[in-house]
Amino acid sequence: MNQSDSKEKIRAAIRRSKEVWWTATDLAKETGIPLETTLSLLETSGTFLRAYHTNPLGQSVFTTREKYLADLPWPRRLLDLLANKVGV
Repeated sequence: MNQSDSKEKIRAAIRRSKEVWWTATDLAKETGIPLETTLSLLETSGTFLRAYHTNPLGQSVFTTREKYLADLPWPRRLLDLLANKVGV
């Protein structure tokens, strides 16, 4: 599977989920893409956002720009922007 296909598979998993934020480990399990590839795509692609906060286990969490804009209310996005809490 090439990088473009892998990236689209990750985007699709996030898009169809009720959850906004995902760990790389959970996305790798959900998509069947190796963890190293998943993490590399999440970190280097402009498609994905990494939150400055972590989950309760201290793991980085990611989402897509589309999911972030569609599922989080504008006051939350404004607060994130003002507090510089999302790697936009």
